[in-house]
Amino acid sequence: MSLGFTLKTLNLKKMAPRGRETCLTNRIARVRKSTLEEDDEDDDDETKRKISMTTGVKLLPEKLQTLRGFKVSKILNDGKDSSFGNVVALLGTFPGLEEEESVILKLSRPPIPLDDLDQLADAITLYERMPYSGMEYGYYHGVVNNSSETFFAPYLSVDVVYPGCLKDESKEAKAKLLAKHISRNQAQRPVIFRENPKTYEKAHLPYIEAIPTSAIGWVHKILNKEKELERLLFDDDDLNDGFLLNTDPKWTTHPDPKTMPKEQWMNHPSTRELYCLGLCHRKDVRSLRDLRAAHLPMLRAMAKKGREVIKNTYGLANESLRIFVHYPPQFYHFHVHFTNVSVEHGVSAERAHLLDDVIENIERDSEHYAKRSITCRMGENDELWRRFKELDDKAGAEAADDDAR
Repeated sequence: MSLGFTLKTLNLKKMAPRGRETCLTNRIARVRKSTLEEDDEDDDDETKRKISMTTGVKLLPEKLQTLRGFKVSKILNDGKDSSFGNVVALLGTFPGLEEEESVILKLSRPPIPLDDLDQLADAITLYERMPYSGMEYGYYHGVVNNSSETFFAPYLSVDVVYPGCLKDESKEAKAKLLAKHISRNQAQRPVIFRENPKTYEKAHLPYIEAIPTSAIGWVHKILNKEKELERLLFDDDDLNDGFLLNTDPKWTTHPDPKTMPKEQWMNHPSTRELYCLGLCHRKDVRSLRDLRAAHLPMLRAMAKKGREVIKNTYGLANESLRIFVHYPPQFYHFHVHFTNVSVEHGVSAERAHLLDDVIENIERDSEHYAKRSITCRMGENDELWRRFKELDDKAGAEAADDDAR
């Protein structure tokens, strides 16, 4: 299955580099720009294009310029479920890759920019969507004029997830990482599980320890300032209490640092979608479960300094800023999310824990998160859910045997 015209004609432009296996990383060689931009290629040009893509498979990860040639093997998510952020997720491969070296494409449309309403109106051409009813309504399809180079609305946000580019990892490790991404991006029934300290020790902790080290390699590159420097907002490199704050890739409407100086970010319209990420420099804290009183200075610094930096950079008042921790987290290196209160993605009651509440709970009892039960939300195809279910079923069977005796 191929997406045909839609992906064939979609050229990619680098909005911001990212230092992980997601987005803009693959082992497909760069195809000549002139070849990519021509729709009517003759057989000779097409042959050259295929050879160029195939022979570049062994090269280091390189930025895509087009999705041409991508073959879809499965639709993971059709984008109709708002709980998944209306993201279309596709599983497939590019020419020159082995069948098992699958790629996940995540397609979404950023919010319509409202900083220049005259430009917005001028860029849209209307086509009748349904016949006029004679009443006060008119219904149209709006098509953005692609000739407008300065207007952002025509762009899709495209994330390319390709664990196959991790050349230092084994095939097994890459396969596990791909399976994790497929599960995370696949439309599936959400489930919740009440995790107590015993189920954490018997099911969750072994799950964490089985994750390949490469899964958080991108985090270490950010902390070492090898990647995402253009996203950096603040860094205190103290190895005990320090943290780094940068803009999260989910904030797709953030001004381009290459074209807009930082001074102009203050009160920018995109601040309504503000999403930043705080990464601690400590490597011994993986999640909420690991936090103790010794970590309070770090947590307080993340709360206080994070608020200051965001207010001084973007003008967002404290009452409009939400700071929280996910459990289970998306990756197991302790991190904190900073969002505008108007951002609703990722803040469900069964997953988000407000940082101020976390600090207060640990102040009262250093072992609070080691001893308490925590509700976990995940998809029914998630490996962690499978482990929870197996443990729960085993406990149920043992209880039934005891009753039978």
